[in-house]
Amino acid sequence: MKQSVIYLPVQIDGADFRHFALFDAFTRRKMWRRPAVFTAILTVSAALCYSRYPQEGSVLLGTILLVLGVGMPLVWYLSYEHSLHVQAKKMGLLKAPRRVYTLVFAEEGIQISQDLGKTFTPLSWGSVTAVYRRPDITYLYAGERAWLLPHSQIREGEGALRALLARRLPPEALHDVK
Repeated sequence: MKQSVIYLPVQIDGADFRHFALFDAFTRRKMWRRPAVFTAILTVSAALCYSRYPQEGSVLLGTILLVLGVGMPLVWYLSYEHSLHVQAKKMGLLKAPRRVYTLVFAEEGIQISQDLGKTFTPLSWGSVTAVYRRPDITYLYAGERAWLLPHSQIREGEGALRALLARRLPPEALHDVK
């Protein structure tokens, strides 16, 4: 059997980082739930205030609740977007794609280098907790740590990586998302 080795020097830019961060926060960790519940509670409360219209102050209180219910989650989201921008700027990802790490995938495990391929740290297949494959990129998780694997940068092709991951990981760790 031929030994499968996939060498992947990864370059990412600000857009890749932003898409990953939004995926991780809102799809994987479902951070949208609490703001949505907050908005729903305050919107229902505002509707109850408006339903009591003839009472003094009910319209004002309903408007305040509605503004808070929509405004606070909006401010939270915009603040999150701003923090992503600041983080991408600190990492030097805004001007052009930057090489951030190198991964070498083999049947016996994964080797990861944070210093442009000078020293590699081993990662066993058993450490990989989840893989999320999107149309143009794959996110590989080991615990709470993630690596972005752009399909366009895989010399051997995305199919070779997908086949290796399918051989080495349990099916419940592999996820296809849009």
